[in-house]
Amino acid sequence: MPVWLEVLLNLSGYAGFVALASHGGASASVRADEPISGNGR
Repeated sequence: MPVWLEVLLNLSGYAGFVALASHGGASASVRADEPISGNGR
């Protein structure tokens, strides 16, 4: 595997993790809780 491809994969993985941790993870957990509480009513 070329070095530039490894660097590209590392950067894209890091950027995806930062994006998920900054706003994607919190909103996803809230969305997951809403249908459960809605079905319980």
